[in-house]
Amino acid sequence: MTWTPQEYREQLGHPKAVRQFANDIEAMEDCDACVLVLPCGRSAHTEAGWFAGRGKMTLVYIPERQEPELMYKLFDGVCCSMEELVEALK
Repeated sequence: MTWTPQEYREQLGHPKAVRQFANDIEAMEDCDACVLVLPCGRSAHTEAGWFAGRGKMTLVYIPERQEPELMYKLFDGVCCSMEELVEALK
């Protein structure tokens, strides 16, 4: 993006951004759990933190080698296979 930090901040108030944010929050409120699938970006990490903060089950799925991250201890579990993930969600 070519926006300055100030332009970026201003765009967060744009009606489309406000509407989409409300849609995202509503969808997350309707969910029982969150699976953070690595690798992923900033938005996914922010959403996972929101889920954890709300006391909703939050799991990390690491299907391949990733840079270690101690803060994943905040979440309910770290799964390294699809089988582990399915079992954790039961």
